Parts: sequence; C-alpha cells; structure tokens
Amino acid sequence: MGNILRYDKQHESALLSLLINESDWQTFTNEQNLKIFKEALLTSETFICEHNHEICGYLRALVDAFGLYVSELYVAPNYRNQGYGKKLLQKLKKEHPQKNLYILSDEDLYYQKLGLKQIGSVFQL
Repeated sequence: MGNILRYDKQHESALLSLLINESDWQTFTNEQNLKIFKEALLTSETFICEHNHEICGYLRALVDAFGLYVSELYVAPNYRNQGYGKKLLQKLKKEHPQKNLYILSDEDLYYQKLGLKQIGSVFQL
C-alpha cells in the first residue's frame, strides 16, 4: 500500500490538481482562499499518501500542547476503502504518540467505521 510522506512545497501542484475538481474542497481551492490554503499546508502538520508515486490523499492537522486536531483528511475517489485514510491517521499519531487525536469531521460515519469514539460536535460563529 502507499507511502506516507511529510508534505512539502514540491507536492503542492499534484495535491491541488486532485482537489481542484472536488466540489466539497472548493472552500480551500477557490481563488480567494488558495493562497491561505497553500500556506496552511506548509505551516500545519501535513502528510500526503502516495500510490505508485502519485498523490492519492492527504491529511492536515493542527498541533498544540493539548493535542492533535485533524482539520482535513482526503482520499481520492479511486483510492477510497483501501485503508489510505486510516494509514494517514496512524502516521500522524505515530509522529505524536503522547498527544490525544481529535478530528473535526463532517464524515462521522467514516470515523465510526474506523472505531473512533464521537465525543462532541463543532459549531461555527
């Protein structure tokens, strides 16, 4: 199965080409937010997943003294249900074994399928 690598600038165009056509990801890839998103990818704890040297997914998390907060987890449609999302989450946890991992999700069924416990919800002001 694919390799998990720490994201860096060289991955930018391949990752963006995956996301640009996904309607759910236009919040990040639209012209107004693209520059902010590119910076967030570099300044957050970001990992990519590769299959045959092509990016097939990524994870971006925020890290502080209290825990890890997964902001985005994406796996390209052709690679879903093959364990790539789980592998990305495991890599993040392996990098920070002493921290609790929290996921900001709108895909609750996916995380429930992985056996994760739901402990709250997210609200926007």
